[in-house]
Amino acid sequence: MAEKSFAINTVPHVATVGPHLLSFEPEVIGAEFAEAYAGLKSAQKQIKKVGDDIGASELLAVNAGMRDFLSRFMIPDSKELFETLRLPDRVLVQLLEWVAELYGGGSGNDHGGSSSAS
Repeated sequence: MAEKSFAINTVPHVATVGPHLLSFEPEVIGAEFAEAYAGLKSAQKQIKKVGDDIGASELLAVNAGMRDFLSRFMIPDSKELFETLRLPDRVLVQLLEWVAELYGGGSGNDHGGSSSAS
């Protein structure tokens, strides 16, 4: 009889944002990630549609899309904290890139150290 073991992350991923720690789910379902990512891309398309006529409403929609995407993968306590934080868009973008690497195709094992391709 053949036997195979599969590792599953059980420890949340942690992002340090200033004095705050935001914890993210150890593992997510690929379809749930794709659904959240599609919602984010939809918000970003609003910016492209308006071109140079970008206004506050479009920027607010993208900001809300980024925050919604990120909060979907946070553990409940971090999600509550995140909802109270005012963060610059550049920090949200950095968090997005990190989360996309964790769940969307990266190793998912990045604990803040350097990474290398093999």
